[in-house]
Amino acid sequence: MSPLVAALWTIALTLLIQVSVGVTDAARPGAQWDIVNLAACELLATSLVVFAMVRVHAREISLRTTLGLRSIAPLHFVLAAAAGAGLYPLLSTVDDLMLRRWPLQDPQATESLQKVVTSASPAALVIAAFVVMPLARELFFRGIVYGEVKIAAGARTALLATAVFYACSSLEWQEMPTAVVLGLALAWLRERTGTVLAAIVGQLAFYAVPGVPILRGRDPAADLTFPTRWILGGALIAVLALVGVGAGRRGDE
Repeated sequence: MSPLVAALWTIALTLLIQVSVGVTDAARPGAQWDIVNLAACELLATSLVVFAMVRVHAREISLRTTLGLRSIAPLHFVLAAAAGAGLYPLLSTVDDLMLRRWPLQDPQATESLQKVVTSASPAALVIAAFVVMPLARELFFRGIVYGEVKIAAGARTALLATAVFYACSSLEWQEMPTAVVLGLALAWLRERTGTVLAAIVGQLAFYAVPGVPILRGRDPAADLTFPTRWILGGALIAVLALVGVGAGRRGDE
């Protein structure tokens, strides 16, 4: 699969998610503000697109191999979790600074986000937004897309392409710079461990940083700020974890 074809599949997934949300909202007005519905639409759309991609690009290969679903070593699990969690304070702080400098121009988009966040229970919000959605994204971007682009164009191209596609899927340009950084880190975990499970662990650990406080009672709409030592310390831990993963042999070697 060439990067261009992968980009077209990413566009197809984004459009299918939007269509799914629109259909469910037409059938049940207000469904577009339901985080559980949004997660279900993303999971359904991802499953359909991945199935179609397998049928087109990897008919002779098992789904497990195509998605990169291999066992993960305990050390890689720890390093992936450290990398994901360590990046959150820095990247979330950069996101906040970007939004302060360049606020969303569409007031309705901000209002929509507030409705989605405040209308859900803490458990539903965390499970849907911080577990189900990231899981679906990883199976698509670091699973089938990364594996197929790597076969066609090499690991470096796959690293860069999946990070860019992942960032563009956020739709808000203010979030794209940090999404590229996170995408590169997750793709690096995927490449060096040989399994998409490392990227999944990193993504889930990343969102566990805001998710755990919400489960403990923090207002999900409240700003989450970090002291400078947390930002620098987390970034250092993440870098060391990524270096540690890169120092060993790749999981598929």
